[in-house]
Amino acid sequence: MPTEEYEALKETLKKPATPEARKEAAEAMKRYLERQKTQGQSSRPMLVSLGYNKTYPSAIPLEKVPDEIAKNPDFYELMRKVITKEK
Repeated sequence: MPTEEYEALKETLKKPATPEARKEAAEAMKRYLERQKTQGQSSRPMLVSLGYNKTYPSAIPLEKVPDEIAKNPDFYELMRKVITKEK
C-alpha cells in the first residue's frame, strides 16, 4: 500500500524538470527514504540503471538519490518515468 510520502513524491515528479521542481522532488525523496528507514530496513540498497552513456551514475546508493535528483535533469526524468509509470 503506497504511503503518504510515496504519493507526495509521485506528485512532485509530475512537474517539468525545472531547478525548483527537482529540489522539491529531492526533498520528497528524502522524506520517503526516512520513512523507509524507520520501518527497519537493514540493507544498503542501490538504484541501478543499465542505460548506456547516460549523464548519471549507473549505480547510486538510495541515500544519494535525492542529491542526484536535485542536480541532474536527466536523472529527474528517469525517476519521473519510473515512479509515475510513464512511458
